Amino acid sequence: MEQIEVQRYPLMGSNMQYDMSTRSFVERQQPPKMDMTLEKVLNLMTDPHSKKVKERHSRAVKKICEKYCNGFYLKDLGIVYNIIDALVANAKEDAEYTNALVQIVMLCGKSFLKEKASDDLVYEKDFSEFLVQLVKLVELPMPMVQIAVTHCIGGLYCTPVPVYSEGPQACRHELNIKAIEESNVVEIFGGELKKMEDETVYQEILHLLLFLSLSSSNCDSLLDMDLVDVVAKNMAGACASQNSKLLQLSIEVLWNIIEYGSADKVPYRFETMSVVRSLFSTFSHFIQTAKTKQDLQLRNDVMSVTQALVSHCPKAPLLECGFIKILSLVATYSEVKSEDEMIEGFTMKAQNDDFELKKLVWSTLVSLCESDALRQVMIDHGFLTALFEYVKPNDSVCSVEWTSAQYEELQLQALSSLETLCPLCLNEYMSGHGNTRLIMLLEWAYSEFNFTEGDYGGHGNSFYGDGGYQTRRAQLRFTIRVLLAVVRTGEENVLQDLCDQGLIDALKVVLKKYKGSDVPIELGILSNALLILAVLCENDSHRKGMFGDEGVELLLQFLSGDSDKFSSGLGYHKLLLSSVNAIWCCVSIVNQDLFLERGGIPILLDLLEKCPPSMQNLVLGALLDLTEDARAVPHVVTWRGKGQKTAVSLLIELWRAEEHAMGVKRDSNHVMTDASVPLQGVEQLQSNVSAHTLSSTPTLAILDVADNMRAKIYAMLYRIGFDK
Repeated sequence: MEQIEVQRYPLMGSNMQYDMSTRSFVERQQPPKMDMTLEKVLNLMTDPHSKKVKERHSRAVKKICEKYCNGFYLKDLGIVYNIIDALVANAKEDAEYTNALVQIVMLCGKSFLKEKASDDLVYEKDFSEFLVQLVKLVELPMPMVQIAVTHCIGGLYCTPVPVYSEGPQACRHELNIKAIEESNVVEIFGGELKKMEDETVYQEILHLLLFLSLSSSNCDSLLDMDLVDVVAKNMAGACASQNSKLLQLSIEVLWNIIEYGSADKVPYRFETMSVVRSLFSTFSHFIQTAKTKQDLQLRNDVMSVTQALVSHCPKAPLLECGFIKILSLVATYSEVKSEDEMIEGFTMKAQNDDFELKKLVWSTLVSLCESDALRQVMIDHGFLTALFEYVKPNDSVCSVEWTSAQYEELQLQALSSLETLCPLCLNEYMSGHGNTRLIMLLEWAYSEFNFTEGDYGGHGNSFYGDGGYQTRRAQLRFTIRVLLAVVRTGEENVLQDLCDQGLIDALKVVLKKYKGSDVPIELGILSNALLILAVLCENDSHRKGMFGDEGVELLLQFLSGDSDKFSSGLGYHKLLLSSVNAIWCCVSIVNQDLFLERGGIPILLDLLEKCPPSMQNLVLGALLDLTEDARAVPHVVTWRGKGQKTAVSLLIELWRAEEHAMGVKRDSNHVMTDASVPLQGVEQLQSNVSAHTLSSTPTLAILDVADNMRAKIYAMLYRIGFDK
C-alpha cells in the first residue's frame, strides 16, 4: 500500500508564512534592523509620547554603549551631553534610570575618538566645557553616579590612549590632561569633598585627587581652596575608625601637595596649627598603637610627610603642639630610656619599619637644629647623647636592637648628623667628651685590620656607606668630617683639647696611609685631613712645629702628583687645593728650611705652570708668601719649566692671559693702545660710577686687584728683580 506523506504544519506564532505560489510554508522575511544612533536615542528620551517607556530607554542606552564600546566621537560631544542631561532629569524622578546614566558616564571615561586628525584642535574648547558639565554630576545626591564620575575622570587622566588596529583612533592623551588641568574640574571635586558625608564617595574622590595632585597646577588649585585642612582633619579622624585606606589616601594626597605645590603657597596652608596638630595626633596614635605591618608602614608614611613639611615649611609650629618632643623621644628611644606617656606602648625592634623610622626621625631633627628653641628641646631629651652612643669602634658593639649592617648605617648617619649639630652646641659637645670619642673612633678606623680573619669590615650599605665595603673608610670619612666641622668653629679651647689628645699626629698617620691613592673616598679623606691641619696650625707656631718635617714631606708628595689627573673627577683638584692651603697655614719659619731643601719652590712653580686657571691664583699666593724669605728667591730664579721656560717668562704669560680675560686694550704686540686707561678692563670701562655711591664702597679698581692675579704677579716680579 502506497504511503502518503503527511505534511507537518508549523505551530502558530512561529516565524513562518504560507506561500500561495508554492503552496507551502516558508520563512517570513524580517524587516531590516534599524541602526541605533545617538540622535534616535535622544529623540526617544525627549519625545513626550515615549517618555514613560523605561525599558525601551534602557535597551537603547545599552545598544549605544555596545555600539560605541571604544568611546564616543569628539564631534558628538553636544548630543552625548544632551542624552546625559535627559537621563539625569529622568533619574531625579525615577531611580531606575540611574544604571543607564552610570553606563553612559563610565563610557565617557574612555578617550574620545576623532574622525579627522585635526579634531584634537577643533574640539579642544568644547571638550573642556563638556568635562566641566560632566563633573558637575558629582553634585547629585546619587552615590553611584558620583563614583562613576570620579572613575570617568580618572580614566581620562591616567589611562594611556589605546591604539586600534583599524577604524578611527582615539584623541591624544595630552588633550585629556590639558582639558582637565585647564578647566575647573579639580575645584569642583575639591568643593564637593569639603561637604561630602558619604565615606565611600569621599574615598573615591580622594583617590582621584591622589592622581590629579601629581600636577603642580592641580596642587595650586587645591591649595587655593584650602583643602589641606579638610584632608588633614579627616586623616586624624580616620585613626579612631581604623580606616586604613582613608589614612593612606590622605597621607599620599598631603605628600603630593607638599612636593608639587608652589613654594609660596605650600607654607601658607601647611604652617597652620590645625594641620600640624592633625599630623601630630595621627603620628602619636601610630606611635602608641602600631603593631601590624600595615600600621607600621602608615606610621612611617606620616613621618615622611612630616619630613617633607619640615623641609618646605620651616616656620611650622612643631614646638607649640609638642611634635618636636615626641620626635626627640622616638629618636632617642633605644639609647636614652624614657617613661614619658607620649611614647607609652611604643617599641623599637630590628625590623625594617622601625629601622626606617629611626633614620627618618634623625634626619628630620637634624634639618631643624638651626633653630635655638627646637635644638634645646632635642638636647634636653638626649638627642646629642643618643648620637654619641654610636661614636665608638664597631668591634666593641653588641647591639640588641639592631643587626650589624643596621648598626653601621645608624652609626654613619649619626656621624653625619653630628657634623651639623656639634658646631651649634659646643658646650654639650665638650661635656659629652666629643673630642675623645671622635679621636678614639678615628684611631680605630685607620688602624690595620684583617677582614678575612674576622676583624670588622664595613657592609657598604646606603648612601653613607658608599665606598666602605669590607673596610673602615666610611667611618674614617665621616669622623674626619665631624672633626673638620668642629675645628672650623675656631673655639680655641676645643682646638687645644684636640691637639692635646694627639689629633695632629693621628692625621699625619692618615695622610701617610693613603698617600698615592686613586680611590675617590680616600682622596676626600686626605683633603679634609689637610683642611683640619690647616685650621689647627694657622695661628699657632707650636702646632706648626708639631706638623714637623714629616708633614712637610707629605705635602710635597701631594703637590708632586700627576697633573693629568687634575680633571679626572676623582678629587685630585680638591687634594691639591687643600695641599696649597696647608702650605699657607702649616709651613713657617720652623719647617720652611726643609720645604726649600726638598724643592718646594720648583714644585709649586711646576704646579703653577700646569694647573687650570681657576687654581693659579691660590698657588701664586702661596709662592708670594714663601718668597718673603729671601732664601726662596734663588729657587725661583733658577727654575726651568717646559721648554726651558723661566719663572719670569711664566709670570709674563700669566699677566697677558689675565689681561686678555679682563678685556684690557692691547695691540698684537701687547702694547697698550690707550695710555689714559692702561690697566682697565671691559668691566671698568662699561661701568657707571654714581655720585651717590658711599665712600666706604670699594671701587672697581680695588675689586679688580682683589679678583685677578696682576697684583701678585707684579709683587713676584718685584721680589725677583726687574733687572733679572
